[in-house]
Amino acid sequence: MYEFMWNCTISYLILFLVLSIFMSIYNVEKSFKFYGMYLFTIIIYLFTKNEYLYHLYLENLKLLFNPVDALRFSGFFNWYLQVLFYNFYFIFSIYFLDLEKHTPVVSNRVIKILLFLFIFFTILFFITFQLNKFQIFFTFFYYLYLPSVLILCLYAVPKALKYSGKHKYWYLIGLTIYIFFALFSFYITVLKLAPNSILYFSIGIILENFCFALGLAYKTILTNDELKKVNSQLEIDKQNQEIATLEALIDGEDKERKRIAQELHDGLNSDLSAIKYHLSTLEESGLSVIDTENLNKVINMIDESCAQVRSISHNLMPSSILEYGLIESIGEYCIKIKSSDNFKIDFQTYGDYIALSKKNETVVYRIIQELVTNILKHSKATEAMIQFNYREDELFITVEDNGIGFDKSAVSNGIGLKNINTRIAFLNAQLDIDSSASGSSYTISINLNKIK
Repeated sequence: MYEFMWNCTISYLILFLVLSIFMSIYNVEKSFKFYGMYLFTIIIYLFTKNEYLYHLYLENLKLLFNPVDALRFSGFFNWYLQVLFYNFYFIFSIYFLDLEKHTPVVSNRVIKILLFLFIFFTILFFITFQLNKFQIFFTFFYYLYLPSVLILCLYAVPKALKYSGKHKYWYLIGLTIYIFFALFSFYITVLKLAPNSILYFSIGIILENFCFALGLAYKTILTNDELKKVNSQLEIDKQNQEIATLEALIDGEDKERKRIAQELHDGLNSDLSAIKYHLSTLEESGLSVIDTENLNKVINMIDESCAQVRSISHNLMPSSILEYGLIESIGEYCIKIKSSDNFKIDFQTYGDYIALSKKNETVVYRIIQELVTNILKHSKATEAMIQFNYREDELFITVEDNGIGFDKSAVSNGIGLKNINTRIAFLNAQLDIDSSASGSSYTISINLNKIK
């Protein structure tokens, strides 16, 4: 029974050790590294409890020492190993319970004390071995090391448990099991109730490390979930920053358009009207027939210029969006295109109209305006169609023409398309372009739930 349990214990611990090594390589979580160190030292400790391996261990020590010193060294080293694995165990607990994240001052203080104890007992190990004073080492271990570790445990672990996640419960279960079996094994050893008290210690080690392995796995899942949330939040913040930048850009552009429109209306249009008035007064000054005809031509040209200025001013800042909304504004825009450019353009809407904010409606209007302007300038088309299709929480906008098409790669860096893409990004929408020799089609897909 003892051999069976010992083999099971070593097999499980080696398995956990291999897994912790791999996890420490692929995971920055420090608890895996110190968990591996703890496993390594406790495996060595358990090796010394196996009769065959202990005999082999002594034979190799005799190559370095005489038989008496070899036996003494194994005894000293057995107790020194406990210092090592308890130190690694404690540091593993600190990182496993995230003490260094929540209370780094406490964590650093505890680690420094453990480092001091390690150095002190390493030096003490060599000195007492050379002086053959095992009782001194044993006394310091029982009356300095164990109380120090216990005090540190009572000082640090409650703080760690206070801030730690749900994986702490696996740690508590494993620790409780380990303490129970360790005390039970110690009790049996002191009272000499059983010849192989290490058997019960091994059972505790297996159960404890099984709990720790589950806890580490659960913590890895929690860490990955937290990392995903952080990355997701960073992505959202990045998108919000981009939207804020685009919004500032669009607001600045709209303000500039409004300023220019106001200047055209109040400045240039007023100047042209004043010029027309002064020219009209010349008709009363007895001009010849030819001069009168030329004067009337100039006045007519001024009237046309005034009409163009009003049209440009309106296109720069259409007041109809604020008064009547997007659909009416685009309908009015199409009527003006048909009347001024002798160009056939149809506007169709399907589905139940869903109102957007005035800012977003202005952005959509600018996109339509830019697309139609490109069609008029470059496509050589005679017809175009604008279609709005409302489907529950989505809006699909299609703009088509019967022109000559274009090479998408050749115009991808054009200012017009860049302006369109900027507004598309602001709406968190998608633009699909299809162009051929028989015409072009622009499809804009807007998820109304994703619009700011």
